[in-house]
Amino acid sequence: MSEYHSVVPKIKSMKFLQLFLLLLLAANTANAQKPVPTKPKIIVGIVIDQMRYDYLYRYQSHYGAGGFNRLLDGGFSCENTHFNYVPTYTGPGHAAIYTGTTPSLNGIIGNDWWDPELRAKRYCTADNRYRAVGGTAKTAPETGQQSPVALLSSTITDELRLSNNFRSKVAGVCLKDRGGILPAGHIPNACYWFDDASGNWITSSYYPDSLGLPQWVRDYNARRWPDTFLNKTWELGHVPTQSFANWNFVGSYSGGIKGGFPHDFAAARAKGGYGVLRFTPYGNTLVTNFAMKTIEGMELGADEWPDFLCLSYSATDYCAHQFGIHAEETEDMYVRMDRELTRFFDYLDKKFGKNNVLLFLTADHGGAETPVHLNQLRIPAGVFPESKLEEKLEKSLTASFGVSGNFIQAIDNQQIWFNWDALADADLNPEDVSLVLRDEIRGMPGVYDVLTREDLEILPAEYPFISELRRGIHPRRSGDMLILLDPAWHADDRLFGTGGTTHGSPYAYDTHVPLLWYGWQVQPGKTFKPVSITDIAPTLAALLRIMEPNATTGKVIEEVMRTP
Repeated sequence: MSEYHSVVPKIKSMKFLQLFLLLLLAANTANAQKPVPTKPKIIVGIVIDQMRYDYLYRYQSHYGAGGFNRLLDGGFSCENTHFNYVPTYTGPGHAAIYTGTTPSLNGIIGNDWWDPELRAKRYCTADNRYRAVGGTAKTAPETGQQSPVALLSSTITDELRLSNNFRSKVAGVCLKDRGGILPAGHIPNACYWFDDASGNWITSSYYPDSLGLPQWVRDYNARRWPDTFLNKTWELGHVPTQSFANWNFVGSYSGGIKGGFPHDFAAARAKGGYGVLRFTPYGNTLVTNFAMKTIEGMELGADEWPDFLCLSYSATDYCAHQFGIHAEETEDMYVRMDRELTRFFDYLDKKFGKNNVLLFLTADHGGAETPVHLNQLRIPAGVFPESKLEEKLEKSLTASFGVSGNFIQAIDNQQIWFNWDALADADLNPEDVSLVLRDEIRGMPGVYDVLTREDLEILPAEYPFISELRRGIHPRRSGDMLILLDPAWHADDRLFGTGGTTHGSPYAYDTHVPLLWYGWQVQPGKTFKPVSITDIAPTLAALLRIMEPNATTGKVIEEVMRTP
């Protein structure tokens, strides 16, 4: 055989091998670079009420792979996310996340406030033009008298609906009314919250379900999950490692749940009804169960138009208010929260697939150390007596001007509203009144400063938290004077004096929260660049190629925009 004939089979064999390897490489490349859909089927916004940033890592050793760690490992984390205004409460927090702006423009300046326009105290979602839908005879009327009427700007959920002639569907789900109503915006398809009296998920006649709950909601309510959960006990689901031993700084937020495991709900239920569930991990289970039912019942993500589920978990907030941030109950709450997220994420992956879901997770505010505990450790802290302040200041004004009257309309959220009619009737100069009040309050323990609206306009940018204070003020709604407290001081003296935790300040423990992105077009990674809570909505708008909410002041988080 010639040398030529001996080489030919080898060449053919090599070409075949090369061709085989090229085909194999092409197949693997095709699988690895499976095209990402042009739009997600569903956007899911998750707000975990009162989740401090450090909880991502404090309890991480107890988290499984499928909850928080799934987002940390496979998603994008904005590690330096802060609220850029005060006060840091639930209503303003949810509003800022979804409007992309602060109380100065969206108008939600607190959970409650004295409203000069209405000349009455106002709850952030109260609206007596509407009624409850889905309750029972036990349901209090105000439970359903709710709407987003106080919200002065659009939300990212509104803009999604407007972007495609209302083809996208939007739903809000939360135990708290305000935690669902404000995110869902002005024109959602549905919004549901929990009624303590009946144990039902209900809505308001403001929404499209005004003639009655859909059958799937009625079927869910008929299952009576709240009764099932209240017949259980709450026992430690793991061996706690991050809680303080012999922690006994329990607050008075819940009607009967005290510290120490196991928790039996019979006595607490007799006093607080179904509302007891809000303070337990089962409250979060109720939300997860109903969220999945909402997706099924409303057929969210079922067509080519992206839908939006606004989901907020409140039990974490109630629990920490009652027990404090170092309690075993709070640690166990977050470990169980992680399991709820795992269950929910597994459901989303199975139903839609990761690349068809755009998800973010954040919090509406953080939480503070318990002052009594800090004092025992010789760390400065305290509780400012806001509930007793009005009487004290009225006496001071009477002593200064020799005339008595109700010169102060209200004191709330570390703000003071003047009774302008009474001041005019007594011929008192508001500037003179402000000086008297400032001197009186500045002499009280825990007070850093007292500012008027005029002070906010002229103080330099270097003044501590001046920008955050300005962003928290709405010109037609906010008080005439503001009280800025020292670090670790809070004004919730009715419920925070002996234990538990609260929030509302401009300090990092109340402003620093998680922000995690996951799913559609999100590449794994993290950034420590400063991010504001108001950046979430414009980033969503940029990802979806729609208009940002109409009062947006936040900026797009460019790192999240990296596409595959």
